[in-house]
Amino acid sequence: MKNKPSRNDTCHCGSGKKLKNCHGKTIERSSQTWIIGAVIFLLLLWFLFFETTPPAETTSYSPAPLIPKKPNLTSTAPGPAPPGKVWSVEHGHWHNAPLAPSTLPSQSKTSEPKPQPKGDPPPGKVWSPEHGHWHDQN
Repeated sequence: MKNKPSRNDTCHCGSGKKLKNCHGKTIERSSQTWIIGAVIFLLLLWFLFFETTPPAETTSYSPAPLIPKKPNLTSTAPGPAPPGKVWSVEHGHWHNAPLAPSTLPSQSKTSEPKPQPKGDPPPGKVWSPEHGHWHDQN
């Protein structure tokens, strides 16, 4: 006599189905669920306790990120400005210096209205002299 029914025996519940298609599925599925849950739990533990951060990120860490800092309006630069930097009194640290006017891209003057091109306008469009292109007609 068998101690444990095989997968192809009829189910013990009396449904007439094979064990593998009835209660045999739940036994197999529950063990897989426990294994998957354990793996996820171990991965979470790994990332919570063993994850290392690069040193560059730890220097910018704020121990109290949700507590606003009071602006230090009286702060002065700690020394001469490094190349390409300007001291921000409002923030109390160095910022990148703005680009020199000679290095800025040339911008066309937007204050001068642009004339409408010759010819008929496209259907449903009106000319915008401020923007220098066609807009949808309202």
